[in-house]
Amino acid sequence: MRARVTNPTARRATTLVAAVAGALALSAVPASADVPEGWPQSDPVDPWFVIGVLVVVPVVLALVIAAFVYVPAMVRGERVAPGGPQGEDQWLGGPRRTAGELDAPDHGAPADAELDTTGGAGGRW
Repeated sequence: MRARVTNPTARRATTLVAAVAGALALSAVPASADVPEGWPQSDPVDPWFVIGVLVVVPVVLALVIAAFVYVPAMVRGERVAPGGPQGEDQWLGGPRRTAGELDAPDHGAPADAELDTTGGAGGRW
């Protein structure tokens, strides 16, 4: 006995998945076509060339990028181990002082003051 799908959302999802699978299968049909008459036959590709292009080149590129990232830090003597302690917290583009050293908000400012002199985010409804 076959179970019937009674949920309309599940039925739509099943129809969508079947339609996408069918469209993908139909889009692969031209790949199995023969070379048209009159066109030159292409030379077979060497498997080592394919391995070189698809494996060796990306690996070498990844190693070069990693070297550009890690070598300058290692030359400066910084620790570059992933997951290790990063030293002091950094506020990129901000002051290099601790949060305790930042200016305190102006508590004496009137409630309708337009700007707070210490910056930061705020909002009024």
